[in-house]
Amino acid sequence: MKENLTSEGKNKLYKMKIRKMLAKEYFVLNLSLLIMLPFSIFGCGNTNTTSSEPISTQNTGYEVVDDHGTLLKFTEKPKRIYATTISLEEILVELVPPERIAAISEPALEQDNSLIVNKAMKVAVRVPQHVSVEQLLKLHPDLVIAQETNAKEYVQSLKDVGFKVFVSKVPVTAEQVKKRIRNMAIAVGEKEKGGQMLAAFDTKLKRIHAVVDKIPAKKVIMAYSPLGVFGSSKGIFHAICTEAGVINGAAEAGLTRGEHLSKEKIIAVNPDVLLFPSDTPSQGGDMQGVMEEVRHDPALKQIKAVQNNCYVYTKDRYRYAASQYFADAALLIAKGVYPEYFK
Repeated sequence: MKENLTSEGKNKLYKMKIRKMLAKEYFVLNLSLLIMLPFSIFGCGNTNTTSSEPISTQNTGYEVVDDHGTLLKFTEKPKRIYATTISLEEILVELVPPERIAAISEPALEQDNSLIVNKAMKVAVRVPQHVSVEQLLKLHPDLVIAQETNAKEYVQSLKDVGFKVFVSKVPVTAEQVKKRIRNMAIAVGEKEKGGQMLAAFDTKLKRIHAVVDKIPAKKVIMAYSPLGVFGSSKGIFHAICTEAGVINGAAEAGLTRGEHLSKEKIIAVNPDVLLFPSDTPSQGGDMQGVMEEVRHDPALKQIKAVQNNCYVYTKDRYRYAASQYFADAALLIAKGVYPEYFK
């Protein structure tokens, strides 16, 4: 007779299952190595010990501390890296060549939404947006870069089966985005490339501030998703607005994270500009219908943005850019809101 398991019991069974799968994977891998060994000894007459690999395995040891304070040590650069979210993938494809990425997610390949389609297409293996521990075992990554928003149980399971896991917090300021890029660059052994990315990031922000800091009256912007106006003062979009030299109307109205603004508060703030995605939002929904409703809503006809037909459009990914594209997003919004200053 089956008994109902406690959650602790279920966790133990799950971990046992994972360990069995890992043991099986390692057995197959070791067997393959044993079969190949004679060929590696006798099969080729070339005795040159110089590796043709682009990554040196000599004198390349280093270490890095992730955002949870965990110290990760490396004897060489990781060669099979997997990142768990699209924002982490955006950074990863810029830091390392495609052959060092174990797999890329399907959203990264979407022509309409992704900012990294061309680079993502060069990665050989494609996987769904959410990959289970069991699926990851088959990819044999030597480094998993996980976002803090991934379920704690999932991240712990990755560690339990033996993966080296670098945890990255979700940035909500420009400085935190830079820290994410810097630490990821160290983790993958590409500190110099990371420095180049940060220099480009700073150059874009300096270009923006050289213009917008001289604008006497800053304009108020409100951004729409399929569910309505979003953008609390504690989110990444608010930081993008700050760098773009615009006032985030949702934050001015006191919007809290995870909520959307009421029509009454939108009218009270009276935004100068409305921001819409130029593509299908990542969360889906009828964005075209929302835009039409806003434009023709009798109550909203009194706000300045609708009266003056002031609408800005960007790819949806830019509005949540927690990667190097944060700077691009700020520049796009600044140009859209203040076109007369960016001629």
